[in-house]
Amino acid sequence: MRNPVIATVVFPARNFQASVEAWSTVFGTGPTFSSDGVEQAPGEADFAVFKTADTEIGLTSLPWVEEPLVMLNTDDIVKTRQELIEAGATGLGEIADGSLAPLGTAPVTNGDPETGIVDVPGARLAAVQLANGNRLGLRQSLPASW
Repeated sequence: MRNPVIATVVFPARNFQASVEAWSTVFGTGPTFSSDGVEQAPGEADFAVFKTADTEIGLTSLPWVEEPLVMLNTDDIVKTRQELIEAGATGLGEIADGSLAPLGTAPVTNGDPETGIVDVPGARLAAVQLANGNRLGLRQSLPASW
């Protein structure tokens, strides 16, 4: 992966509404997208996105983000993910409690069970844990069919 470009930084937002309000103050406007602004039961998505011309700031109340997660743009998520794994990274997948776990250690409940890649409207997402323990997200933009 040469000259990576940051697509999104996702922040943990355990108090979802307070986080949306705080980031709305930063941006001077509400999120471009929000799951509905109401905290959900564990396992249900609370996600909001604030967009600038160059990057996105995401907020989630689910435990797959324990610290800010940088997501890099890629034109080929499968290839980039595999290159990182060959360089010592571990593929991650979302499990039942909404957290991320190394593939093969627990059943993947959201995404491909072999790769952990998740398809969402307009993108494919994946996460890996680098050899030093840091987590890194990958994002491949796709045409959205709303």
